[in-house]
Amino acid sequence: MGLKTVAAFVIIGMICPAWAAAEDSEESVTRLDEIVVTGTRTEHTLKDVPVETVVVTREDIERSNAQTVTDALKTIPGFSTAVVDDLFGSWTAMARMRGLNFNNGYGLVLIDGQRIHGTGQSGAHGEYAVGLNQIPVSMIERIEVVKGPGSVLYGSDAMVGVINIITRKSPAKDSGGAGVSYGWYDVKERVNNGVTTKPNDADRNLSETYVYYGGRISERSGYLMHYTHEYSENNYLDPADYTRDSVMAKFDTRLSDQVDFWGKGELSKFDGAGYGAAGTFVENCYRLSAGMTWKPSTDHIVNLKGYHYVDDFDSESSSSHPYGNINYDQIEVQYTTNLTANQLITTGAEFQRQTIDYLIDNTGAARTTVLEDVDTISVYLQDELTLFQDLVVVPGVRYDNHSTFGDSFNPKFSLMYRLLDATTLRASVGKSFKSPTIRQLYYDVPYYHSPFYMKSNPDLDPETSIGYSLGIEQWFYDGRIVLNAGLYRNDVKDMVVTDVSGETYNGADLYVYRNVEEAMTQGIECSARMQFSPSFLVQASYAYSDTENKETGKELTLVPKHEFNLSPSYDYDPLGIGISATLSWLSKQYTDSDNTAELDSYMVVDAKVYKTLGSAAKLIFEADNVFDSDKGDKTYYFYRTGRTFILKLDFAF
Repeated sequence: MGLKTVAAFVIIGMICPAWAAAEDSEESVTRLDEIVVTGTRTEHTLKDVPVETVVVTREDIERSNAQTVTDALKTIPGFSTAVVDDLFGSWTAMARMRGLNFNNGYGLVLIDGQRIHGTGQSGAHGEYAVGLNQIPVSMIERIEVVKGPGSVLYGSDAMVGVINIITRKSPAKDSGGAGVSYGWYDVKERVNNGVTTKPNDADRNLSETYVYYGGRISERSGYLMHYTHEYSENNYLDPADYTRDSVMAKFDTRLSDQVDFWGKGELSKFDGAGYGAAGTFVENCYRLSAGMTWKPSTDHIVNLKGYHYVDDFDSESSSSHPYGNINYDQIEVQYTTNLTANQLITTGAEFQRQTIDYLIDNTGAARTTVLEDVDTISVYLQDELTLFQDLVVVPGVRYDNHSTFGDSFNPKFSLMYRLLDATTLRASVGKSFKSPTIRQLYYDVPYYHSPFYMKSNPDLDPETSIGYSLGIEQWFYDGRIVLNAGLYRNDVKDMVVTDVSGETYNGADLYVYRNVEEAMTQGIECSARMQFSPSFLVQASYAYSDTENKETGKELTLVPKHEFNLSPSYDYDPLGIGISATLSWLSKQYTDSDNTAELDSYMVVDAKVYKTLGSAAKLIFEADNVFDSDKGDKTYYFYRTGRTFILKLDFAF
């Protein structure tokens, strides 16, 4: 038995005795008083937000073994990362919520409320995908996850929900922090089409270094600067040196008692040498954003904000050379007013332009090009009306004018009813739409997607869906125990799928995109958060998913019917030590649209232990995939990481 295996079982041995150490406490948990904004674009406490919202706080991220955004979300019921490893640079293109793929635009990813793209650095594919791992977790203040149709406030790509990654705030006083980590992991062999392939140099390394500092320039003005360097050898056949350098600078000031101004700049440079099976990938992302809030009175708020975002990338492999850039430019004005003590009106207008300038030099074939400006003009209206004190209804509607597809109206109705003081019912129904992606619509000639070619279809229709959800939330002991249970259903029309054309192009099979009649996802989601004492926390979640392609009668791919997560943690303050673990179990799931190939069911256990060093430092040891699970992936396409160990040292100053 090797040193790494011994270390894994030592950690498990340290964790097990802690379950008996819980103590009684009368302290209230303040988590329900967390302020959230994504669900309604207005401020609410988590307890009183009228739409279904889950928050992953900074404390949650630090308590868990999360190395990436995807990993920080994996215990949320209904969010599945079955073929995703918590490793910087790994593909997150398979992440799903309520049975539909975030990568394909069924869920919207925001950073500080602003759309992003992201390719290699976030675990996505070229111009096509939107990966979740946009920024290092050290930059994150919290993550707000809003489930259910979100097009009424956010437009396209919000069918099943919105994930808003909110970055750290400028601190109230001069302060900072720094950290460094080093880890090692093994890459498991794979069996593909009956052929077993063992990765070269299976033992690989990863590391991260970060530093941030901020404070007050004056009584009215503050700032924050943050820098992170990440490195990983990744999990391909041969080691691939991945690096990312991320810089963020924020500034905020109170110009007067009624006017606040803020600005933010971000730069991220990603370099993947040996990216994928071969080749290189270089990506630079820039974002400049600014906004102003004007409060002429307590009952009126005007927000004006805008941003310019550039994702510039260049990738080269043995089969193709894709390169180019994608830009987002957006300006938005929002007005919120309290018409009465029980009625809050929010209305807004937005202009957004997505610019695509992209080329693929296909080896032995014609160059694929796309140069498009896609403009969307939107207006929205939302009414939050409190009736009889215990009932809040939220009707809303959004109008979008899309430069390719024309007009779209998307209404939504939500309600929250306080059945008892500690029992809350939430329900919603809404219409959403999703524009087909760039490669589905705009390529002029087919592009090579080994071992076949793909052809765009400019005649595609946008996808639409009706989403329903019903959930109940119960608090016990002043919110120290919170239980949630809910049902959902999504009926998607004109879903875009990949299909065989029956033709060939340049000697290879040619695939095309087309609309299918309808697809359905439905399920049950349950979660429990139990703060037995200030030191002892247990979180658990379960999701049941049922999906169907109505045209074929088959299940959608990579959606487990059952998924269970359990995350206990314990802190013993007198000695400055803490331990935590996460157990995840997923049932089998299909990997092909014919439902003939599947991943087996599997379980993964992660563990963590820390020790404070004085008042300003913390030493952390983490073990992911303690029992070296193959994650059910013996006969699938991807190489998977096995047991992983990470040693961290964090400072505050």
